Amino acid sequence: MKQLLLEIGTEEIPASFLKPAALDLERRVRAALAESDIPAGVSELFSTPRRLALRLSDVADGRPAQVVELQGPPRKAAFDAQGNPTRTAVGFSAAHGKTPADLYFKQTPRGEYVFLKKQTDPLPTTKVLQERLPGIITALPFPKNMRWDASGLRFARPIRWLVCLFGPDAVEFTLGELKSGADSRGLRNSKPPHFRVPSPAEYETELKAHGVIASHDARRKTIAAELLRLAGTVSGQPVEDDELLDETTDITESPELLLCSFNPDYLSLPGEVLVTALKKHQRCFSVRGDCPQTGTAPEAESPLLPRFVAVTNTPGCDHAVVTGWYEKAAESRLRDARFFVESDLKHGLEALVDEEKQVTWIEGMGTYFDKTQRLRELCRHLTAQTPNTDAIALDRAALLCKADLLTNMVREKEFTSLQGRIGGIYARTMGEPPSVADAIAEHYLPRFIGDKLPATRNGALLSIADKLDNIVATFLSGEIPTGSEDPFALRRQSTGLLTIVLKQNLPIDIGELVASALRLFPAAKDEYACQIPGLFHERLNALLAEQGIRYDIAAAVMETSWQQPAQALVRASALAAFRDDPEFLRLVVGQKRVANILKGQTAGGLSSHGDCPQNLLLTEPTEQQLWNEARQVEPDLDRSLAAHDYQRAFKLLLGLRPTIDKFFEDVLVMAKEEEVRSNRLRLLAYVRSLFSKVADLSKIVIEGE
Repeated sequence: MKQLLLEIGTEEIPASFLKPAALDLERRVRAALAESDIPAGVSELFSTPRRLALRLSDVADGRPAQVVELQGPPRKAAFDAQGNPTRTAVGFSAAHGKTPADLYFKQTPRGEYVFLKKQTDPLPTTKVLQERLPGIITALPFPKNMRWDASGLRFARPIRWLVCLFGPDAVEFTLGELKSGADSRGLRNSKPPHFRVPSPAEYETELKAHGVIASHDARRKTIAAELLRLAGTVSGQPVEDDELLDETTDITESPELLLCSFNPDYLSLPGEVLVTALKKHQRCFSVRGDCPQTGTAPEAESPLLPRFVAVTNTPGCDHAVVTGWYEKAAESRLRDARFFVESDLKHGLEALVDEEKQVTWIEGMGTYFDKTQRLRELCRHLTAQTPNTDAIALDRAALLCKADLLTNMVREKEFTSLQGRIGGIYARTMGEPPSVADAIAEHYLPRFIGDKLPATRNGALLSIADKLDNIVATFLSGEIPTGSEDPFALRRQSTGLLTIVLKQNLPIDIGELVASALRLFPAAKDEYACQIPGLFHERLNALLAEQGIRYDIAAAVMETSWQQPAQALVRASALAAFRDDPEFLRLVVGQKRVANILKGQTAGGLSSHGDCPQNLLLTEPTEQQLWNEARQVEPDLDRSLAAHDYQRAFKLLLGLRPTIDKFFEDVLVMAKEEEVRSNRLRLLAYVRSLFSKVADLSKIVIEGE
């Protein structure tokens, strides 16, 4: 067993490309080895702006010679009635260096087939690597590729060198105009420019000796530790930002951090603006002061300091000179930010609402002013559905929430990432109540899967209204998600909307909400009244799975009550508590039997909710007992459902199980007399309608079915 090392050396690859490419490289190399029956052990990934690398441990030297059995054509196609080989048999055997005499017969599930045994040659790992690695490298997916030499080779950035070692030996292959070997490179402009990697095990050590920290995690820890140290020298702490920490890790090979400063006058800027200016344009970390009491105060209690930390990729640089460059660049950005803020505050947000009439939102879907009016209407609908909501503050937030798109701060494309948040900052600065400012600041949340959710009720409702309006308008414009295509991220937005509903346990009916949104568009088509809820149905099913709800329990609840997502989750959780109870499973068996009997039955005007049976036609004692018990249960069941007490609701239904079982033992449902048969079907339909108020238990999967 040996170690395998593959390094792809390039010009600087964008930070966002690195992790997906490294993971795909590992997957493809492992798959190539596995397809050749060559085992491999633990893998390690390395990435810097100028290299992608994979190291695999315990890779076998190759696949030994072995005897394999190959299946051929059916016997009747390979041999005629007299047992003579046909051209099919001759061709199959000749293709593998054999004759028809080497064929034998075996029975398979599909009939009798001919087989032969063949000994394969040994397959060295080196040969597999030489044949497969060029294709693996060129197949790595990137958002954008470049072509830079006469061979037509395409990659994210030009490839400058290739290292491939199997144990201490170099594996040679050709890729475009390059040949692989054992020579790697250190930092750009380092001396000497090339150096030999003795073995895969010495890869990190050898790169470190030439100034490169190959491991992403090691560089990240180095940056984080130095951030804390430098901030501590001015009695501060870095503003936590995992996204920026990952980005600076991926744009450096040998990070060196510099403590810089800016004019304290800029501390009058809103904190988020200042932090964003340094992050987005300079990739620098802002610094907050330590709390005098504990030294670890929450950010809200720690003021920003006129300091920031820059992360460079130039070890040994002149700190004074480079620090000066960063400080001059920061001065320019902060000066622009202050100009934007001061200009915006002179005009205010409300004055910009009327200007929204001049800005088209989605072609054919009106202007941003039209969208604002729809948001206000949707918020009124949501206010009526959700108690304890400040309707006046929510309407004010809906009126102002899109105005910041016309501010200098966002419109000039300098700080687009602050949309929503800068609106909240401006609203608070200009005297709007916190309930209004917070809702404006939160209404884009969550912006991506795993993002934080709105913390306030008004922020949650405004976010729901905004996402729903986006979804409906996009559907109406014809941009409906299909398969993997979802250019306007409607699935993500619907998931975000549902996550808010579940998290805040909001009593929102998706069907009513979608219908209300569609009514606000004059050109809305009836077909979308089904298609749009279908998108939410799909996403809610996925969210229930993420909550740990079994697929069959989710199906049982989704069948009857999915349009109130918060209640669907509560019902599913209650149902899960009964899932493994033997009594409950017997009840499920009974409901499956009821569902099968009622499938396709329309006798006597039978409806999906069940028509009440006629008492005079209930001739058997057990069917009379079932009818009486079901009627007695229904009022209590309705009260339990109204109180959202699904545990009690399931217990009430569980109480009917003995009588339901006895009904099937004593009563012939499909009686010869049509009146009796129809009456018994109506009784079963009525009983089923009680269960359907909670869930469709026939969807529950019982082991062994």
